[in-house]
Amino acid sequence: MRGVGARRPLFFILLSAILVLSTASTLASANDGNATVGSQVSLGQKYCGNVEKKYGLMPQGTSYDRIVGPKVYVIDVDGVIDAATADYIKAGIEKAESDNAVLIIRLNTPGGYLDAALSIVTNISNARVPVVGFVVKRWAESAGTLILVSTHVAAMQPGTIIGSLQPVEYNPTTGAYEPVNESKIINPIIKVLCEHGATRGRNSTALVRFILKNDNYGADEALRYHVIDLIARDVPDLIGKLNGSVVSLPSGGTVKLVLNGEYEEIPPGPRITLLHTLSDPILSGLLVSLGMLIILFGLASGHYASAAIGVLLLLMGLVGTGFNPNKASIILLGLGALLLLIEFYTPGFGIVGGTGIAMIVLGIALLPLGSSGFAISPEYASSILKAVYGIGAGFAVFTAFIVYKIIQVRRRKPIVWTIIGEVGRAVDEISEDKPGFIIIEGEYWKAVSRRGVIKPGERVRVVEKRGPILVVEKAD
Repeated sequence: MRGVGARRPLFFILLSAILVLSTASTLASANDGNATVGSQVSLGQKYCGNVEKKYGLMPQGTSYDRIVGPKVYVIDVDGVIDAATADYIKAGIEKAESDNAVLIIRLNTPGGYLDAALSIVTNISNARVPVVGFVVKRWAESAGTLILVSTHVAAMQPGTIIGSLQPVEYNPTTGAYEPVNESKIINPIIKVLCEHGATRGRNSTALVRFILKNDNYGADEALRYHVIDLIARDVPDLIGKLNGSVVSLPSGGTVKLVLNGEYEEIPPGPRITLLHTLSDPILSGLLVSLGMLIILFGLASGHYASAAIGVLLLLMGLVGTGFNPNKASIILLGLGALLLLIEFYTPGFGIVGGTGIAMIVLGIALLPLGSSGFAISPEYASSILKAVYGIGAGFAVFTAFIVYKIIQVRRRKPIVWTIIGEVGRAVDEISEDKPGFIIIEGEYWKAVSRRGVIKPGERVRVVEKRGPILVVEKAD
């Protein structure tokens, strides 16, 4: 027993040494994506290989090909990342390229759709001007982290966090989220991080752990582990730190940022706002469900006009779930024109016409006007939209007025016209036993006298109706 007791301190010493070495290897791997401890390869090397920094923020004194600035544009990604967010960022990049300006993307998002995030990453990589990611307010988790580490310069506000990049599947029927562990899905995302993150000098091991381990970093940790480039209090502070820096772009060339501290915010247009609103999972699911129910009940009950409302709600819900908004806009314009044509050839102005007008207005709002669509200037596109909205609002007011008048008329008590008491003129001589014709309000009636003889031309008043024959008396 004493022999065993004597060996116990040695056992604890060996255990402590193992723990220290394990901790050191983890820190070394996290601080350097290509680091190795003994013969063990780090996660960064395993998935990304020996990646060298080729793009992003370069050391001072690096030669450059051209100057970008002094304009700086800022766009906000606030909330779920969806197809509308991808269009918004694409339009911002195009505007920055046209004005030789720097684009700053302020990120405050819990994540979003993977397809949209990958589209954003591709657009950033192809940009001919520097795109700066800046996490503000709270966080840029999941897809937000993917976008941040793919920007040419990554920055964070103190107190913000990033990480948790493992993809999840959302079940709209149950509302549950299931983590995705399929290597067929995980490995391509890791490779995207290697190609668009590690090549900017980001820590490849930390990038891989974002997916496999769902690591999260605050601003100081992210800077210490070489996941981001800068920490800034706000946009002016960030611009001040960017001024004079040199950035290498994957699209080709190295640029120097010459900035004057001023910036301009680019708000989302009506199309982006509408798409972003419809992309809410709860709202889009509700619209699809209501649309289907209204269509089914409308067709089953014979109220075909209400089915038009169901089609409109269904299309809006499908757009929110990812259906191509460009195709949806064409369908809405066609259906709206058809409903207005049906309304034109049917009596009244009600549900069909109003739904047609709503479809046309929403269809035009979803058209890809401006820099991301038709070859017309954004100013001209804005003028077109304002004119269409004005016409649509006019039609909506007119429809509301007509509906109000119809409701007003239907609420009135019905007036039953009777010929008793009406005054006319005798055409023939009429007596009690000799019928003749009289004329009342332009119509000829056969009548007999109640008493006495009535001469032609004399005024008479109807006092009774016996089938088709009227009983009259002298009105005087």
